[in-house]
Amino acid sequence: MSDSPNSEVDIDYIEKANVVVRNVSKRYVISQSRSDDANTVRAGRNKIVVDALSDVSFVTVPGESVGLIGLNGSGKSTLLKLIAGGESPTSGDIFVRYQPMLMGVSPALQKNLSGESNIYLGCLALGMSPDEAREQIPIIAEWTELGEAIKRPMSTYSSGMGARLGFAISTAVNPEILLIDEALSTGDAAFGAKAQERMTDLLGRAGNLFLVSHSIGQIEKNCKRTIWINQGRIISDGLTDEVSPTYHEWARLMGKKDKTPAHEYLESIVANYQAPQIVFE
Repeated sequence: MSDSPNSEVDIDYIEKANVVVRNVSKRYVISQSRSDDANTVRAGRNKIVVDALSDVSFVTVPGESVGLIGLNGSGKSTLLKLIAGGESPTSGDIFVRYQPMLMGVSPALQKNLSGESNIYLGCLALGMSPDEAREQIPIIAEWTELGEAIKRPMSTYSSGMGARLGFAISTAVNPEILLIDEALSTGDAAFGAKAQERMTDLLGRAGNLFLVSHSIGQIEKNCKRTIWINQGRIISDGLTDEVSPTYHEWARLMGKKDKTPAHEYLESIVANYQAPQIVFE
């Protein structure tokens, strides 16, 4: 089911890799509405231990587009955060050849500032230099087709206008490793075709893409490889054309009143998956 190594990964394959995830686990200790890494606090009375990821391993080489699928709470977003470097694994190792970029700039945008000022701030948040951010202002202003509104505060924008500006800023990057947690909103359906063209161009520029989406259709459209995560563990990793049909079948079985066939089908998928053994010697 997988086109990537299933036993010991060849050292030459590792040396070509952009991302190596080896035996990575992430454990949280939750208490009083707080969530802390298990390395920083002790588990104890009135505390809940959650294993968000357990012994996850895979290797991606340049040019691969990887979709991450699974139910809510399966660990997909946690994995992206770890690859991005925003959090550290509780155990295991993550190696990246380039600084990954987790797409999304909404927290950086300020409603009381103009669209132009927000372009500048958003591009800085994406890691651009001040000169690069300033160069993007007229380019993004033209692409969004906001006209004179680009000089007005974002608080005067409709939700569609704001989403369009946020999308344009977020996709103004040239990343080697691009991480997307759910598809970005483009604002309105009328702008959809233009936005899809921009997204396609962005994906073409990225050395590696990791896409988390609840829409299997988005994964099938944008990713040649798919990793299925279930309860924090990888249970399938291979060509999207091979993994996707099994996910569809499992989802169909889960839609039935009797869940037993779905559980048995999932168990067979787990039994057929063999995790790669990543050795650096």
